[in-house]
Amino acid sequence: MSTLSDLIETGGDEAKELIKTNLLELIKEAKSEAEVVVKETGDKIEKWVMMKINGDIDADELEALIDSRRRVIRQFLNSQEIEARARYEKVTVGLIDLVLDKALDAIL
Repeated sequence: MSTLSDLIETGGDEAKELIKTNLLELIKEAKSEAEVVVKETGDKIEKWVMMKINGDIDADELEALIDSRRRVIRQFLNSQEIEARARYEKVTVGLIDLVLDKALDAIL
């Protein structure tokens, strides 16, 4: 077994289902969470710009609010990366377990 494809083929349908399920979940969760963050960010920036136009805040306060939001978005992106790595690890361990189980069944 020299490639991931070989590992998946060795695991058969179970391996393919494991990858499919986890990949689809990861994409669905990331998309949903990203949509929330994007909408929330747009709403906040719109509100802050209106506050600046109305004189409720000055340019420095607007810049500080936007910088704060940038940090929130960076933190969100970092958490998405961590979740993706955790999911990848889960799939990898699951594939290895499937292959080992099949190998043990063949030996025993």
